[in-house]
Amino acid sequence: MRADDLYRLFSDRSPDRLSRRLTLLYRNQYLDRPGSQIDRFRKGGSQAYVYGLDSAGARLLKEKEGAPVGPTDWKSRNRTYTRENLDHTLAVAHFMIDLELACRARKDVSVIPFDEILAHAPEETKQSVYPARWPVQVRFNGANTTIHLIPDAIFGLRLARQGAKHLQSYIFLEIDRGTTTIAPAERVRESDAFVHRTSVLRKLITYAESWRQNLHKAQFNIPASRVLTLTTSAARATAMRISARDLVSKNFRLPEGLFLFGVLQQATNPLDMALEASSGQTTQLIPSR
Repeated sequence: MRADDLYRLFSDRSPDRLSRRLTLLYRNQYLDRPGSQIDRFRKGGSQAYVYGLDSAGARLLKEKEGAPVGPTDWKSRNRTYTRENLDHTLAVAHFMIDLELACRARKDVSVIPFDEILAHAPEETKQSVYPARWPVQVRFNGANTTIHLIPDAIFGLRLARQGAKHLQSYIFLEIDRGTTTIAPAERVRESDAFVHRTSVLRKLITYAESWRQNLHKAQFNIPASRVLTLTTSAARATAMRISARDLVSKNFRLPEGLFLFGVLQQATNPLDMALEASSGQTTQLIPSR
């Protein structure tokens, strides 16, 4: 995530002191600065530094905190980032920070982080190297294959209800940067090749199959979750919604509100969008502004 997003999380701390601390953590290999963040000739100047976990930081979190950081060489992993997938990762982190800050401003709702979800998951998921990934058997137009679902983020919302137990809702987040085909041509959809080619429609179908097979329960021991996709424009979000309605929901008899779509740049209050996803309201899929 970017340094200025970290400053927002610790708004009661001095940005100068936080900046010095980040620099010390970087020099001692607890944090890294992915090289793909370097901008040349950017109008308006460079942006704030991007920080990622480095190997010493990963070891510390794993040994002292028991965090599921995995066995990865984090410095080498950070070097594999391209500009495109770094921007995608930053967009996910920015949304999750916006969500956390929006929840802090309210007393009746709080974020359920993935670590808490994982703590209540089946043992097989806890022991997995990649606990946020699960295989789904997908059948579509006679074709059959296994596709691994990996949401960009998995979180929940805990909503307080007066005189009642807290309501918990779970969301799989997808950030779309506008680079993937939404729905291939009909001749492609009806071919065996469709399930082997990346598209937004294939991902929606995979989520639909995961819901039909109740895999969210098997993987995370959570009740039915919803899929919130944020993309680059209202027109693209509308096209996704139409594909979900006409090519997925009718074929799978999905519950209303399983899929929700919005525009990332217009999501000034991500909590409103997450709450809308939690309630399953699909009448207003695109933010009004």
